[in-house]
Amino acid sequence: MKKLIFILSSNYSGSHFLSLLLGSHSRGEHLGELKNIYKSFDAVSCHICEELDNCRLYHDIKKFPKSELYKELFSRVDGKVEFLVDISKKTEWYANFIPNAEYDIRLIHLVRDPRALARRWLIRFGEKQIGPRERIKQIRKNPLKTGKLLFGDLLNVCIYKWISQNREMADFVKSTGLPARMITYKELALQPDETLSSICEWIGVNYEPGQKDYWNFEHHGTQKKEYEWVKEKGGAQFFDQRWREFLTAAQIEKIEQNRDLQSLLKQFSLRFSPEGLEHTI
Repeated sequence: MKKLIFILSSNYSGSHFLSLLLGSHSRGEHLGELKNIYKSFDAVSCHICEELDNCRLYHDIKKFPKSELYKELFSRVDGKVEFLVDISKKTEWYANFIPNAEYDIRLIHLVRDPRALARRWLIRFGEKQIGPRERIKQIRKNPLKTGKLLFGDLLNVCIYKWISQNREMADFVKSTGLPARMITYKELALQPDETLSSICEWIGVNYEPGQKDYWNFEHHGTQKKEYEWVKEKGGAQFFDQRWREFLTAAQIEKIEQNRDLQSLLKQFSLRFSPEGLEHTI
């Protein structure tokens, strides 16, 4: 049976990175963010073809109903491809395709260190001037924390954004009853062979070490431009730790000591380490 690998994650968590690594397998295909390609065709481009109308994978894809998307995509890839990797991230997108007796659907919940995401989100809040909007959004999701979110600094918003997003993803995974894995960015970056080998075995294919050098393969669909610096830094083995220089010691402590965050990490069997999140068991 053909497989669909759905990756759930917050933005900036490495979903493209993981998908490119998996999609570099001879039996796999990286799709990118199918949700964005399907919904916003004019605003999205293919990393290889640029214009989607010229892409062998995505030309005229919006003509097909959602129920036929993956069937059509499988018809456009090499016949030996056994699994497609979709990094649409959002639970509401994946809910359109569950349950589906036609495919073996597997879920990967990719978790990034909240310290690293706090850095990225704080930068984005400033660049896009969306801090007030994010406050309101998180107050709606965490009404019991209204005071802290309304009057505290934006770091509080980042903390509860991480909590609400990852709680929602974990609840969705549990509700589906589908085969699922929780992977941390740290283990993907620092132990790529072990982590990819384990994921491939779980998918039902043999790990191919060449997958780590994803830039040696042709990947259609979306791809983040910033992954060029990953290649320049040595590929999968490079571990992004820029939050260390960006956040103050007080900010790092505030994240690490937040009780609600600690409670959710315990639920996930995760803990902070100096480098990032790691499994406790």
